[in-house]
Amino acid sequence: MTAETSRAVPNGNGDGPELIRVVPRAVLSAEETVEEAVARRLAFFADQMVDEAAMLAASTFPISPEALIAKTKGILATNNAANDPSRLAADFHFVAPVVGPLPKEKFLEAFASFKLEDAFPDAKFNYHSFRVDPFEPNRVWYDSRFVGTHTGLLAGRIKATNILVKSPPQACSMLFNEAGECTQLTVGYVMDRQIGNTGGMGAVFGILYAIGAGAPFPEMQPYSKSLRYRFFTFLSETIAKLQKFFKRKQFPADPTPSAA
Repeated sequence: MTAETSRAVPNGNGDGPELIRVVPRAVLSAEETVEEAVARRLAFFADQMVDEAAMLAASTFPISPEALIAKTKGILATNNAANDPSRLAADFHFVAPVVGPLPKEKFLEAFASFKLEDAFPDAKFNYHSFRVDPFEPNRVWYDSRFVGTHTGLLAGRIKATNILVKSPPQACSMLFNEAGECTQLTVGYVMDRQIGNTGGMGAVFGILYAIGAGAPFPEMQPYSKSLRYRFFTFLSETIAKLQKFFKRKQFPADPTPSAA
């Protein structure tokens, strides 16, 4: 078994060292030393990973990351500001993968009409991973994994199905102005469509699909490959197989073993 060489080096995020294990014969080139491999890793960190703490420290946005996260959680606690619209700016917009941008009044009207709390009394949105974007220091990102049982009336017309809905993880965000008002809410951007029973869809469209109430148009149905994409994939795979076939014909393997 090839021996490992371990070395503690900065991990590129400014939050302490990372133990780097280098397997000389497995990951080093013929002329590369352990020291050179470590230097290559450090160069990758410096070139490809941003220093989030330094970027946020250099931000001129007047509201601190901690305060922005607190404001985000406050909006979530007031039913996405439906119970306290003053938290949303006058020029607020709601943006989802398909729906939107919706202005403030239309968003509040649409959000209130679904009455998720009545349809899913046991709902858990499982919000987590709140962080401020170092590239947009006025934006807070957070993730969610909705879970809930449909035991009540949804949107005033869809009767209970007793189906347990499990949504995939979704990325959400809120943008804020310097007055601390939310100017944009984004939800429903699925991070792994293989998880859950919503057909890989997020937000309300995914919930509707899970309980059998999805509408018969593409935007409210699980992703499926188009005929053109399937043909393109088939053509690409066929060309690749033909290239391998003709390469073997042109450069056949030497059947005679080399002399020891």
